[in-house]
Amino acid sequence: MCGITGYVGPRPCVRTVIDMLRRLEYRGYDSAGVAVAGRPTAAGDTDVEVVKAAGKLAVLESQLHDHWEKQGTAIAHTRWATHGGPTTPNAHPHFSNDGRIALIHNGIIENYQELKEDLIRKGFHFTSDTDTEVLVHLVDHAFRAAGDMETAVRAALRRVTGAYSIAVVSTHDSETLYAAKTASPLILGLGVGENFLASDIPALMRYTKRVLVLEDGDFAVVTRDAVSLTTLEGKPLVREEFLVTWDEQTAEKGGYPHFMLKEIYEQPRALADTFRGRITDSESVRLTELEGFTKDQLATFTRIQIVACGTAYHAGMVAKLFFEKLLRRPVSVDVASEFRYSDPLVGPDTLCIVVSQSGETADTLAALREARRLGATILSIVNVVGSSITRESHATLYTQAGPEICVASTKAYLTQVAALYLLGLHLAGVEARLDSGLLRSYVRDLTMLPDAVEEVLGRALLVEELAARLAERKTFFYLGRGYDYAVALEAALKLKEISYLHAEAYPAGEMKHGPLALVEAGVVVVCFGTQPHLFEKMLSNLKEVSARDGLVVAVVPENEHRADSAAEYVLRIPAVRPEYAPIVAIVPMQLLAYLVAKARGREIDQPRNLAKSVTVE
Repeated sequence: MCGITGYVGPRPCVRTVIDMLRRLEYRGYDSAGVAVAGRPTAAGDTDVEVVKAAGKLAVLESQLHDHWEKQGTAIAHTRWATHGGPTTPNAHPHFSNDGRIALIHNGIIENYQELKEDLIRKGFHFTSDTDTEVLVHLVDHAFRAAGDMETAVRAALRRVTGAYSIAVVSTHDSETLYAAKTASPLILGLGVGENFLASDIPALMRYTKRVLVLEDGDFAVVTRDAVSLTTLEGKPLVREEFLVTWDEQTAEKGGYPHFMLKEIYEQPRALADTFRGRITDSESVRLTELEGFTKDQLATFTRIQIVACGTAYHAGMVAKLFFEKLLRRPVSVDVASEFRYSDPLVGPDTLCIVVSQSGETADTLAALREARRLGATILSIVNVVGSSITRESHATLYTQAGPEICVASTKAYLTQVAALYLLGLHLAGVEARLDSGLLRSYVRDLTMLPDAVEEVLGRALLVEELAARLAERKTFFYLGRGYDYAVALEAALKLKEISYLHAEAYPAGEMKHGPLALVEAGVVVVCFGTQPHLFEKMLSNLKEVSARDGLVVAVVPENEHRADSAAEYVLRIPAVRPEYAPIVAIVPMQLLAYLVAKARGREIDQPRNLAKSVTVE
């Protein structure tokens, strides 16, 4: 997820796009850049001027002293790295070899490697490690054939598969801005004698409240006096103008009252982004990040060790069950802060999987270093490119959650679980652990998860009704068996983090070994029942709680009704493959935690005593 801005009009264009970009800082970034296509002069066209720098926006601004009053058409970008580290060459905008075209991009180009190889054969030179640079060279190649920028941009995009929002400027057509969108957000701001482009509404609010929200497949030609919208094939489109009535703080959150709620609703797209380019048309998983590991090398890993903290640890618990079922080898999951002091049994026969959203978690980084000292091979699951953990790992599988602002993790957690599922299926495929038909069915069912999460979010009113009943309760228990126990741990943590209520999670069978003594009238017990082979056992636990006047909430698949008589409230979720239920079952619990905390007037995005990235022991 990146910040994109663009401007066509009479204002100083660099000052305008950088000011707009500053209002997107909440999106997170690791580098920034700006490109200006100056207006034609008597001497003829010149190159597009590009200035970019690794680091925060302030680093770029320090290099723009001679550019603030530039006139022309400008685009600017803050990058959240996906392909290639956070370096100046990898920063956007990227530009053509002749310096006449510049382009910025948000998204992932799935077929960039094959396109890059083809362009190199045609004589194009690459200066970055990004997938984006392919796009600008494709546009340049098409322009050489067509002699027209609009035709060239359309032709380039027809060769691309993946997700993108792009903006293009050129000295071939210096008073026109070209933009297109699939999947990643992009909006146009409408002015008088000027027009604007951005990836989110806050960038525009100082300049205009009139916006057009582009939809997937839209192609825009923007000049100072007009905006033309068509499909990629050229069919005219009409998009309804939207008048922004939010204040700037609400606009940053996309109209949501809190970043947490916004990020919960971003989860279907985050899942789809994490799967994108990693699932083939033949329903197999291909992780190019792991192509350095041969089949023989993978066979030497007789043990798998997962190390993480907090929410990431719960993702690791899901992975343990999944890996052991598919790979039939022992998997250990340890809290990072305990692992490094426990004289761990890891060595050259161990694949150590390190999970961290930020890639800077101090305890996890220390555990990584200990495992590496002992000879283990380190594979990290991380959301932030170029972070400390990625630099010290032998390989990294990136999630594609994008920046997560709320301290309590939601979409980062779901994408960690998704990435671990991909890893398990990749290893199972390489090692031929499953029948090919069964493996394809696992992969096929995985691709259905974004829609299943979308369906849960569509039932949010049911969770609102439940939250209204539970907001004044003081004690919560979360119970589950197997995969459901991992979900119970994460659900309890979410409630604790943002509502400050007492919440505990237990394997359901452990309740009668002590915790059942705490159940009485007024105590809420949330019971997960998504695993068919364990449901009868789970039903007994529901009845044990109900018999002691606990308020039972059951979370079950939509086709399961056996809990109806034992629970006071039943939340139904889409029926998915049981191994994938953790992805779906946690979503109503995220909503429940959010709504209870909101009803209690808590500071949801920044709960007391907590930080987003824990960089101290």
